[in-house]
Amino acid sequence: MRVAILGMGAIGHVVARALEGRADLVRVDRTRSPLRAGEPPVDAVVVCTKTYGTAWAAEMAARVIAPDGVVATVQNGLGNMETLAERVDPRRLSLGSIYVGAELVNGALDATGPGRVELGRPTDPGARASLESLAATMADGGMAVTVVDDPLPTVWKKLVVNAAMNPTTALFRLRNPELLEHPAGRPLADELAREAARVATAVGVPIDPDEAPGMWHPVTTFVNRSSMFQDMEAGRATEVDAINGAVVREGERVGVHAPVNEAITVLVKAVEKTR
Repeated sequence: MRVAILGMGAIGHVVARALEGRADLVRVDRTRSPLRAGEPPVDAVVVCTKTYGTAWAAEMAARVIAPDGVVATVQNGLGNMETLAERVDPRRLSLGSIYVGAELVNGALDATGPGRVELGRPTDPGARASLESLAATMADGGMAVTVVDDPLPTVWKKLVVNAAMNPTTALFRLRNPELLEHPAGRPLADELAREAARVATAVGVPIDPDEAPGMWHPVTTFVNRSSMFQDMEAGRATEVDAINGAVVREGERVGVHAPVNEAITVLVKAVEKTR
């Protein structure tokens, strides 16, 4: 099959590694044109951009996708599907999550493994068939891939983990394993996770707040820098609005206050401005 990867950061490279030699790959970032004149469209698009690049990715996806193709997002945070749906038929969208520790070091990929992916089935029959083919191809490349009818539980579980780890590792400048032993970072991350779990439960995805800290603790086995830590060190914008900010906004929508997530969103944005 023919697959476009939108966003060639660390996660884009992880996906490309799994598909290399098994699919006709079209790598797209802001320095590469999506398709040259006369090239065929793609059967699947995998969106790997940062959340603030989703509007650009939606435009690129609309340009390159075949009529029965699928657009799958494995991005962090919330709100990406809504932005993609502004340019792509929502029936052809697949909401997903990827679990892998990855960063680019001098242009080379350093990853904790091939990664684990969960992808939601789109409602359009043609897009659903394309997603099944994409999932099988990724699995052939070593990824652990699951296709589900309802991806929201996994999306929220990852949001809980990201809300806990990403801003704390970024602010305290810690690699993932160091967070577990940090006297200030660990209790802060635990409370961020508990808040996110309470919001998730209120929006219909039950997560026990008492068990929420235990969701991020095992992820510290990924010996890498979180994506937010990488972005902050590089002077790039972070995804804090789509992660901790999303917890706050969803909490406001359902009447659950998330003051710790709100405070850390402000802190991360303040540090961003100094960089």
